[in-house]
Amino acid sequence: MFAVHSASGFYQASVSKGLLSTVVASSVILNFPLHQYKPYFVYNHSDVFSRFQIWRIFTSKLAFLDLKDLFICSLLIYYFRVFERRFGSRKYASYLLANCTLSTALEYLVIFICRTWEISLRPFPSGLLSMIYPLFVPYFCDIPRVPLSQVWGIPFTGKSVIYILGLQAASTSPESFIVAVCGIVSGILWRLNFLKIQSFFKIPNCFARLCDATLGRILNSRAPLSDFVPMGATLELQRQEQMEQMDQQMIWQSLRYNQQINRHNIQIGPPQAQNLANGPGIFGTTNNNPYEGLRQRHNIDNETNTNQELTEEQVQQLVDMGFNQEQVRDALRMSNNDISVATNILLQES
Repeated sequence: MFAVHSASGFYQASVSKGLLSTVVASSVILNFPLHQYKPYFVYNHSDVFSRFQIWRIFTSKLAFLDLKDLFICSLLIYYFRVFERRFGSRKYASYLLANCTLSTALEYLVIFICRTWEISLRPFPSGLLSMIYPLFVPYFCDIPRVPLSQVWGIPFTGKSVIYILGLQAASTSPESFIVAVCGIVSGILWRLNFLKIQSFFKIPNCFARLCDATLGRILNSRAPLSDFVPMGATLELQRQEQMEQMDQQMIWQSLRYNQQINRHNIQIGPPQAQNLANGPGIFGTTNNNPYEGLRQRHNIDNETNTNQELTEEQVQQLVDMGFNQEQVRDALRMSNNDISVATNILLQES
């Protein structure tokens, strides 16, 4: 079994842990004990241009006034921690700071244009949306697409849930959509290094070391001591997790068996102990075709790639997603260098 050090918790993701903890705490406090101060964390064009309360632009980023947005964005912050592991905490913090500044400037420009054209706008949504939406750009460009199934003819991938969460937060109001578009445009400008923004926005090394020496003692998370997730508290959950572990072991047995077949070019049938991979049962094959299973359906198109050498580009692409390099190499070997199948294996074992 693969270890889950790189795929679970906030291991090597101290910035994401601190960001999530801070925004959840401030949002809960502002929505319940200190709800009378909520108006100070909202802004629109009249506050900025008529009353000259520019400080509202910054205070509105400190907490979510909508608990639905808080829930959705908390999930996105947790999931996007993979980019902190890829960039490093210092570069990731610089990325968030730069995109928050650029996205906020774009929001200010949109408000100015709407005021000039006499377009009425309601208060803009509060929270760290200007930090979250720019992350959809590297998510779209760098995270591989893993096909899973189809719903009413629409392909459903491992990335679809994240896109749905982002669309849900952006579809709350026209102002939420404006914030989302500004964030995505900011992410694109950063990726293109517009006006060398990547060189301009950098957290100094001395400040990074100071934060690591102080806040790092609180936010740094150790690697899990065990390779397996603890069992559930109830008997029903324990039985379910035991069955899932047994299914994973069967999948691994099937993959190792098929790897041996491909090495020796032996044309024989699959073993009978394959359940989820390609064996009989609800999720397996119902006839003698060994290629109808969960993993084997990809091997038909990749028979010619059986002897293909492992490339460092494939390894790095999966390592960038947060997986361990040794795990990635094992998964690519067992999947005949099919990056989609390898990703499925890594996610299954996480």
